Amino acid sequence: MPAKIYQRILQAGVLVSLGVILLLFSNLLFPYISSKQLSFNILMELLLPFWLVLVWKFPNFRPQRSLITWGLLAYLVAILISAFTGVDFNLSFWGDVERLLGFFHITHFFLFYLYLVTAFREKADWYILLGASVLLAVIEAIIVISGAAIGTIGNTAYVSGYMLFNLYFAVLLILKTPWRWQAPFYIGIVLMLIAFFKADTSGAVLGLFASLLFLLFLFGFFAAAKRVRRGSIAVFVLGILLIVALFSQYNQPWFQSNDFLKDLSVNKPSFQTRRLSWEGAARDFHLHPWLGTGFGNYAIIFDRQFDPTFFNYALTETYFDRAHNNLIDIASTTGVIGLLTYLSIFAFAIREWLRALRLSGGRIQAGADGKRVISLLVLAALLLAYFIQNLAVFDSLATYMGLMIALAYLVFLGHQAKQEQTEENQEEEEKEASLSPLKEFILLGFSFMAVIFVVLAFNIRPWMMLTRVITAYSEMAAGNASSSFLAYRQAFALNTPLDRDGRTILVNTIINNPTIFTYLPASNIDENIKYSVAMMEKNLKYNPVDSLAQMQAAQLYDIASRYYSEQPSSFKTYSDKALAAAEQAVASSPRRVPTYFVLAQIQANRGDLAKTESSLLTAESLLPSYPETPCQLANYYALKSDARFQENLDRCLDSQGNSVSPVTLEKGLKYYQDNNKTEYLLRAYRLLAARGSEDPLLYVNLAKAELAVGNLEAALDAAVKAADIDPTLRPAVQAFLQSIQNTTTPTSTEQ
Repeated sequence: MPAKIYQRILQAGVLVSLGVILLLFSNLLFPYISSKQLSFNILMELLLPFWLVLVWKFPNFRPQRSLITWGLLAYLVAILISAFTGVDFNLSFWGDVERLLGFFHITHFFLFYLYLVTAFREKADWYILLGASVLLAVIEAIIVISGAAIGTIGNTAYVSGYMLFNLYFAVLLILKTPWRWQAPFYIGIVLMLIAFFKADTSGAVLGLFASLLFLLFLFGFFAAAKRVRRGSIAVFVLGILLIVALFSQYNQPWFQSNDFLKDLSVNKPSFQTRRLSWEGAARDFHLHPWLGTGFGNYAIIFDRQFDPTFFNYALTETYFDRAHNNLIDIASTTGVIGLLTYLSIFAFAIREWLRALRLSGGRIQAGADGKRVISLLVLAALLLAYFIQNLAVFDSLATYMGLMIALAYLVFLGHQAKQEQTEENQEEEEKEASLSPLKEFILLGFSFMAVIFVVLAFNIRPWMMLTRVITAYSEMAAGNASSSFLAYRQAFALNTPLDRDGRTILVNTIINNPTIFTYLPASNIDENIKYSVAMMEKNLKYNPVDSLAQMQAAQLYDIASRYYSEQPSSFKTYSDKALAAAEQAVASSPRRVPTYFVLAQIQANRGDLAKTESSLLTAESLLPSYPETPCQLANYYALKSDARFQENLDRCLDSQGNSVSPVTLEKGLKYYQDNNKTEYLLRAYRLLAARGSEDPLLYVNLAKAELAVGNLEAALDAAVKAADIDPTLRPAVQAFLQSIQNTTTPTSTEQ
């Protein structure tokens, strides 16, 4: 085939790949991620044979020379080496379904870049590509504006990054479009800005404003006219002063009442949790300075250096698998070598940018060179915005694709400037290598055979596994335990490198519903317990010091031991494993408070109450303000019939803890009733109601307790709830409502 055919195939494939951003298949596990990344992988792999033949047969189409390409390749090599030297090869190489950003998937973005620098060689090609990207971003913006801020992308940070790239791509298109045709791009920019600010990601907002100031500075620095230079620099300085003045008023009421401004502050909880994470990464760095813990293995650092004051800012999302700072994440997981290769990409981009700028005249002036200079300035601002945004987040498919497009476009601008400077003929005659039609056919054939194997083994099979896991999960939610376990077996029989997350779903389902095995026929219980344990143990083999995996293992072993409570030998086997796993979870994250609760529960089940108390008191010493610790202590002291259960239950209810057991609450309710402690009695009733109790008597008592403290509306709601659950109570509830009405209605003399 002629070169143009191969080129058009690559161009069409790249354009189609941009559309994966809109894909969302609900029958996949983590659909916002897997729908896009697996589809993108398949497209990139199917294009590979055409690219290989094109660059082999037609030397003129080999990727334009650029150190940026070598920087990207060096970074990939560093990631690959770290996968072999790190703590969890599977996670580094294949990633997990929640992110799909292991080495295997990252490589596909490099292929995307190679296709761009190979096939997009003319201004018109880039106009179409950037236009397609902006069009899809506008569609996504409309979806975001009309619905949830996560759109089809699934994360507000990813939405912000995606819009950030395409806002600048739209500006680049405006530079290449006659003024009378520019209106659609301005409309698109407005829509994307609305979606961008609806996503409300602080890092992206700061990146945008910083990049706009930087762009203003660049315009001033490179403008040909002195008046423009002076004006731009003056506005730039004024902008800096205004920002400093604005944030100097952080403590003022008007600033604090503005959610947008307050969200940009370093004092907000999400920034504080990230700060603690970054400080932990710094403390841990000396343990793995050169190649890190392995790409994607930040969680082990976060757990090892976990600071319990984290819980003062957040009680949920307390497991960070990423540093939420690209530089810290890369330095931690790929070491100095990985960080230097990553930074080399941008160092080479700066070099390429300066060379293109010099070849274009270095000043903003009339003509094609002047527009190219402006395009280069816009690209510089875009890369700065991306870099700043990533100081508070990490990359995703949306930003990786945007980055590859930006870098490839920079390579194109530099090559174009060089061609015009040296007066090279852009329409060179196609030079063919010595590749006969037969050899070309054989190369294509063997390449496609290899690619089809990769597509089936590492994309289609995982795709099938993910759909079966969703089927299994749905069956379990519907109460069809037997069908669910069968579906899980069918899912994991495919034996894909991404099974980890599916197995975790199975384990967590059992942990959240420990009685699940009772829904099985008696003859199948033992078999499915052993199967579930075997699946969990496969996950443990990836990284035996993974605190979260060990804690999940401890809980599953503990559940299994309770099923075998009448079989001393089996009970001891599983209970011993549960204890060992819990101890390893604590050892891997010694300052994480909740792990001690799991350890204490297992120790209590084994009858070792002295160690149970010791574990709980250790948890309390780590962070006395943690709301669930007094609840756990209350459970323990209630179990021992120790009077201290009452003071801890009071503390539990004061801190709005939730893990107090029903038995402890029942004891507490009796105490509160006997001692007329109305406020605590009300809190206990509210806690029981919040758990979704369907006991009508509870709501009757709750109604009385609410009325006793003057909460009339809440008392009415509780009374109505009691009647809804038990219709025989309706007459009593009607009388109760009437008594409330009589109490609150003014008499004629009062009127």
